[in-house]
Amino acid sequence: MFRILISIVFTLFSLTIAAQTINTTAIQSLKTDSIHKKIVGNADYLVVYDYFFTPDAEFSFQKRKGQTFLQVSNNFNRFGDYNQLRYDSLMDTSFKKGNQKDPKEVVQRINLLRLVRFNESILFNKQTKKLTIQRTAGSTTKYQYVEDCPQLDWKLLDGDTIISDYQCFKASTRLFGRDYIAWYCPEISMPYGPYKFNGLPGLVLRVTDSLGHHDFVLNGIKTVNGYNPIYYWNRKDIVKTRRETVRKIYKNSCDDPMEALVSDGSVIIDDNVRAKIKAHPYNPIELE
Repeated sequence: MFRILISIVFTLFSLTIAAQTINTTAIQSLKTDSIHKKIVGNADYLVVYDYFFTPDAEFSFQKRKGQTFLQVSNNFNRFGDYNQLRYDSLMDTSFKKGNQKDPKEVVQRINLLRLVRFNESILFNKQTKKLTIQRTAGSTTKYQYVEDCPQLDWKLLDGDTIISDYQCFKASTRLFGRDYIAWYCPEISMPYGPYKFNGLPGLVLRVTDSLGHHDFVLNGIKTVNGYNPIYYWNRKDIVKTRRETVRKIYKNSCDDPMEALVSDGSVIIDDNVRAKIKAHPYNPIELE
């Protein structure tokens, strides 16, 4: 049922920034726990999606690209940024070798962080039907909140297509203020997908909002035969709060990025520099 796509050809820790394809085998040998995380299970399947997004709604032709992952197990799923996962894995490897402060290792980790585009980690507890969200919101501070897994009102539509040699069928839904078209594959009988798109009779291989501002497309899928931990971060400095609070913080940080940077008093910026910093575009995946 599950086939490894040919596009997955690079090793996990390859630092070629231009590489757009993924190999997921290297992380399976890691068994250290050096990044303050709580492991809740081991993935049975690993799915990688390319993520295309529009930072500024006024310039919809301007796209950026990231890569995201979905880990699937019996009790938990996790979705997040693939390069953040690579960074975490590299941190584990560095600590295991005892060279976490080596300049080359530090540069490698910084290069991975520069590739992070999706700022949320979403842990789905299948027993409680709850999502634990951990994310940044305009600064380096990580916030955490819990919400119910959305019960999506899917409409199965006429139409089919082929994505990465899999036959897919069409469906539509609405989530947090955006309308979406999804393509799901009944051959891969997992009712999951990227982000919070669950509940279809097959794995979602592509999902795009009606404006084309957020687009997840299958890059690769494989069965996990080794160690591939599903975890959440448990650092002491993670701020536990509510979804509404995090959304407000993110909106404010886009409207006034300078104020968001200096608000805690730890950073002082010259007035001349402040005058040059303008508002950032605000086009989140969740509009409401």
